[in-house]
Amino acid sequence: MLATLTMLAFAHVLADFVLQSRAMVARKHRRAVLLRHTAIVGATAFVALAAWTPAALIAVAVATLAHAGIDAAKLALARRARHPFAALRLFGADQCAHLLSIGIVAALLPQAYAEGLWPAVLGSTAAQGLAAAAALVTGVTAATRVGDLMLAQLLAGIRHSRSAGSPGSAAGRAEDAGGADELRAGAWIGWLERGLVFLFVLLGEFNAIGFVIAAKSILRFEYARDPAKSELVIIGTLASFGWAVLTALATAAALDGLWPAGAG
Repeated sequence: MLATLTMLAFAHVLADFVLQSRAMVARKHRRAVLLRHTAIVGATAFVALAAWTPAALIAVAVATLAHAGIDAAKLALARRARHPFAALRLFGADQCAHLLSIGIVAALLPQAYAEGLWPAVLGSTAAQGLAAAAALVTGVTAATRVGDLMLAQLLAGIRHSRSAGSPGSAAGRAEDAGGADELRAGAWIGWLERGLVFLFVLLGEFNAIGFVIAAKSILRFEYARDPAKSELVIIGTLASFGWAVLTALATAAALDGLWPAGAG
């Protein structure tokens, strides 16, 4: 079951966060774009499982249809969303629903990966290694790319809720514009810091995380005199590091299950 779950999660992350461009996200309300994304989801799941048996093909079909239905529901809810944190809430609910659907498929068809072509072509040991590699790629992508999107929505929601108290003011508009620039400028720093934290957790070097926190504190020292910006930095840092630690722990658990110490 774990291998099937891992490969479906890998296919999901690949389809949603690597092969889906921002233009596709912006135009997904169009039926043609949604169908194109659904086709990509189905293709990645098909390749990930190397599906050729009935069980594997059913797993691909169910996972793909569930993904399309969840995306359609999210689009319908997004049209009515007005809350400052609506984007973050919808994103979180959307991803939780996707993961739940993947978990259900893996629980109902646990042998979908084992019955696919990868074990037949590569052998059982190499196929387990492939699943472990997929778990690692999934974890890295979740820590960096997914974390970047979540943090951007979190901080944008905070900025929007702050500026909502004085709608139309020049100061509010300037803060929103500056915030967007800062979010874009800090994206690479966020990717790097979460990547390092992810690596240190996998290596068991938790003490090294303190050096990353210290380095970021020095770089962000200029904001210490500005309470509004310092609060955003603290919230963003805690959320970023917490997300990286959680994804690393989940990845480590998956790797232990797929490729236990001493295997091979």
